Amino acid sequence: MEAPQRKMIIGGNWKCNGTLQSIKELVSNVLNKADFDSSKVEVVVAPISIHIASVKALLNENIQVCSQNMSATPNGAFTGEISGEQLKDFDVQWVLVGHSERRVKYGETNETVATKVARAQEIGLNTIVCLGESLEQREAGETNTHLQSQLEAFKPSVTDWNKVVLAYEPIWAIGTGKTATPEIAEAAHAYIRQWMAQNVSEEVA
Repeated sequence: MEAPQRKMIIGGNWKCNGTLQSIKELVSNVLNKADFDSSKVEVVVAPISIHIASVKALLNENIQVCSQNMSATPNGAFTGEISGEQLKDFDVQWVLVGHSERRVKYGETNETVATKVARAQEIGLNTIVCLGESLEQREAGETNTHLQSQLEAFKPSVTDWNKVVLAYEPIWAIGTGKTATPEIAEAAHAYIRQWMAQNVSEEVA
């Protein structure tokens, strides 16, 4: 039996960049002019939180908006946080969790990522979970071991894998001048699929 064709997902994380003027120009001059078949390709962009409303209002409906982060806590006395409930209430259907910059620069652990994934699942958000290794881990031959530990940490949090996208991002190739070749990325993808097949299901893999 032939496996169903996977729908391609193209995601753009804008990080802590952009002004109201620059995002208006990007959306009107580039994104809204993009020609693609939305039945085969899903396009998601992640602006900074204060630009989400503007981007949502400006974008064509075939491109979705994603939050770059969300709180591990619900609504409450958590100054500066944005809860998953608030994202859902604002009709944001996607959230980015576990980005390497959140892990490395802001001390988010595998346990924190697992908690955020669990919250997103409870609320019904689509979640892009980021995985990847440092240069030291790659040079020590520990890439797969590191990916395994990241996968094992949040797997129990997932009740619906249809709402999870795994994004492999080699930390050592972000802003360093080093390049992750297609072969390197494919090898990591192959390991992740193998792990998923063995620990979740062939269908999900």
